[in-house]
Amino acid sequence: MNSQLCAIWTFFIAIAIGTSIVMRFEQSAHLEERLSTADLATMQVRKLEDKLAQALSATYAVAALVKDHNGEVNNFASFGSHLLQYHAGISALYLAPDGVTREVVPPVWAKFGLGIDLFSDPARKTEALIAKNTNQLSLAGPLMLKRGSLGIIGRLPIFLKKEDGTDRFWGMVSVAISLESILKEAELPFLGQRGYDYELWRYDPTTGLKQSINKSPHFAHQESIRHIIRLPNTTWYLDVVHSNAQRAFPGSFFRYSLVLMCSLLLAAMIKLLIDTWYQKQSLEDMIKARTKELAAREVDLCRAQRISRTGSWAADVYDQISCSSEVYSILNIPFDTELSYQTILKKIHPDDRRHAMKHWEQMATDTHSESEFRLLIDGKIIWIHSQIELDKSASGETIRRIGTLQDITARKQVEDDLRIAAIAFEGQEGMVITDERRTILRVNKAFTRITGYEKEDALGKTTSLLKSGMHSSSYYSDMSAQLNEHGFWQGEIWNRRKNGEIYPEWLTITEVKSHDGKAIHYVGTMQDITQRKATEAKLEHLAYHDPLTGLANRRLLLDRLQHALANNNRSKQHGAIIFLDLDSFKTINDINGHTIGDMMLGEVAKRLSDSIGRADTLARIGGDEFALILEDLDERVQGAAMKAKKAATLIIEQLKRPFFIDGQQFHTTASIGVDIFSANTESANELLKQVEVAMYEAKSSGGDTLCFFDPNMLNIVTARAAMEADLRTGICQHQFVLYYQPQVNSAGNLIGAEALVRWKHPFKGMISPAEFIPLAEESGLIIPLGTWVFKTACKQLLLWEKDPQTAALTMAVNVSAKQFRQPDFVSGVLSTIKEIGINPNKLKLELTESLLVDDIEETIQKMHQLKAYGVCFSLDDFGTGYSSLSYLKRLPLDQLKIDQSFVRDILIDPNDAAITRTIIGLGKSLGLAVIAEGVETEAQRAFLQRQDCHAFQGYLFGRPAPTLTYGQNTLITTESVTVQTTHSHA
Repeated sequence: MNSQLCAIWTFFIAIAIGTSIVMRFEQSAHLEERLSTADLATMQVRKLEDKLAQALSATYAVAALVKDHNGEVNNFASFGSHLLQYHAGISALYLAPDGVTREVVPPVWAKFGLGIDLFSDPARKTEALIAKNTNQLSLAGPLMLKRGSLGIIGRLPIFLKKEDGTDRFWGMVSVAISLESILKEAELPFLGQRGYDYELWRYDPTTGLKQSINKSPHFAHQESIRHIIRLPNTTWYLDVVHSNAQRAFPGSFFRYSLVLMCSLLLAAMIKLLIDTWYQKQSLEDMIKARTKELAAREVDLCRAQRISRTGSWAADVYDQISCSSEVYSILNIPFDTELSYQTILKKIHPDDRRHAMKHWEQMATDTHSESEFRLLIDGKIIWIHSQIELDKSASGETIRRIGTLQDITARKQVEDDLRIAAIAFEGQEGMVITDERRTILRVNKAFTRITGYEKEDALGKTTSLLKSGMHSSSYYSDMSAQLNEHGFWQGEIWNRRKNGEIYPEWLTITEVKSHDGKAIHYVGTMQDITQRKATEAKLEHLAYHDPLTGLANRRLLLDRLQHALANNNRSKQHGAIIFLDLDSFKTINDINGHTIGDMMLGEVAKRLSDSIGRADTLARIGGDEFALILEDLDERVQGAAMKAKKAATLIIEQLKRPFFIDGQQFHTTASIGVDIFSANTESANELLKQVEVAMYEAKSSGGDTLCFFDPNMLNIVTARAAMEADLRTGICQHQFVLYYQPQVNSAGNLIGAEALVRWKHPFKGMISPAEFIPLAEESGLIIPLGTWVFKTACKQLLLWEKDPQTAALTMAVNVSAKQFRQPDFVSGVLSTIKEIGINPNKLKLELTESLLVDDIEETIQKMHQLKAYGVCFSLDDFGTGYSSLSYLKRLPLDQLKIDQSFVRDILIDPNDAAITRTIIGLGKSLGLAVIAEGVETEAQRAFLQRQDCHAFQGYLFGRPAPTLTYGQNTLITTESVTVQTTHSHA
């Protein structure tokens, strides 16, 4: 193509087009303005349609979710929240099964629009029915949204396929769209800034009247351009008109001159471009040919380097390195990374860097160097073989270093595997390698150590050399069959050593096959399991026997008992089980230590063993409990019972004899339970449970006796277990209440109260503490119950402190010995005091004398810790326990409480009167206050006051009640403290 001819044609075409444009320009100025307005309106309509379609597309996504889950949508909240992140114009998404809105995202819209029936609500009914009847998305609005902004609502009906193929209306998806946000995104308000006025409107589907959606302030219809916006089930209209006056146009002369100049310039540019294109095309063809040739050589070189895992490189005198792609691959770095000596050095394993640096620096004197070192790349070791040569000029100056890096990791792995295999072969397990005919080819040292055969003795022999003769030929046939089928066999086998000794061995045989699948070798590994077999036998004995006494344990006892029941079923004989517990063993164990206790249990086991026959089973159940099974006693129950009683009586007499242990003499007795069993007995566990109940009955009778099982005992135990379950439920369900009994001084003034717990059972009514407190102590439930009592009493004390008339009252709270011995008791009390905010000086903890029996030092330490914070202590039921005066004077007590058992008969029993006077005198001598409980008559109070006791508690002053009442007109409630009084109270 001739560039000059193209320029001429371009010039004339440009002149023709320019002239035509100029000639028509003035005529079409007005038309152009309308077209421009129409184009702008069209563009604006498309933007608006796109933004609305984008916002409404969320309904189709939710509808797809509903259909995919067949109407069961459980993740609408998370799905909708994720969807809103991509639709900024959407204010909320509603899910309306059966047309009633049930779910909405975001959650802040939950109080707007939920629970509305779209088909009955007047404001929503029309568009909802249109959407359902047409099965198409329907658009409603503009309307005022519940959150106060103007918006539009899109509703999409959802129909699900039934099993018969028909459609079932499931519900609707609604989307609330902020009108302001959508119009802003569509840039409709910016039309005014561009010199246009507009109005967006529709026909209201309910009234049929024109409804304006949005318009500019100065809009006037005039000659506006109207565009129709077709939306789902509705139509909007956009009217746009240019608001500015028509601009004046330049003169025709200027326009024609401009056309001429542009035509000349365009023709010149076309000629220049064509000439340039020809020159460029010629150069590109030449470059392509050379490049293709070089690329072919590069591809061949890269392929060869990739196959051999070898990369090449060259370094200038400044150690800047250029290299092939395989080097980048070996170093695992991006292809366009700039390489230097330091870059590669950082990839080298830290332990090999000094060696690699020496390899590099060696080229200062040598012309060739080879080395092997490791790379550490992303925690992976790669072995490298490196070669370097110098490239020198004619004058002998170094121009560059060139070299190669080869990945030899696979070769190194093979070398390591060979070394490991050699080491593994000489491991702790015996190994033997044979050919396909079981002829021994190689053995290791462990084989010699296990079998006694030296390598020279075994090579060339078959593996039958080790046969012990303890396995039949079928055993070896099965072994061969499994090897042929699976190529593997392992198991326990008895072999014979060179010295003739037979030993157990764990043998594993693996078949080695050739490439065609034929067996060519067998590799056997062997372990001498003599010690393991001995250990297994010992463990089996430990599993069924008590390690301390060597007697049967509970597991073996149950097994023997079940066996005895089955045997009685055949023999029709009755048997018996005897369950005994040592009465005073705990005291001996605590005082003398566990070593003496264990020695005594051993002596007891010996005496029991000497008292039974060989066919009987004696077991230690645990602690100081033993059980004895007597089988085949008699066909008659009476006869069996007489023999069982005789055996149990003999045991009791045997255990009464003193025990001499470590130079000391000890005595103990036993509580024994006996139960007769026959073929009709249900199970061993049930029988053991019954005889244990009988043993506890004997122990409750004072010990040193025996007791036969009575079904009524089990009823008592069952009732006790039921009460324990009720007790646990009562604590969880807060069935307990606190009663308060007043404490007064000798002047008759109220000085405080004692908090007493009561159980208000929902079915059994009020239960006495005498029934449930012992059970709570025994079961350990006294700890959570005591914690509740303490916190509740502290809350009541806080109420008293807030009222000036009751601020001086103290609160006495009982603390059980088990609760006090808890490791966190002190910290728990102090944290409760701090949490509730009471004055600890008004709190008095009542302790029993049982705390002074065990670990008195710990008791004193805890009391001192609480005393330091102001907590007071009272020793409850004083005189009924085992208080030691030496300990009593060390306790940080504030008060002694005389037990009501002494007060009850104080006027008629001289002993009670003497004890009471002694306690009062003891309290005075120790500087302790004394209070008497159980004061029911004025005579008792007067007697106590004459003995210098000035604090009292009892029915004379008030019974325990939910409200603290003293006198006729004093009332202190537990809910809100109210004091009404006609006379003075402390």
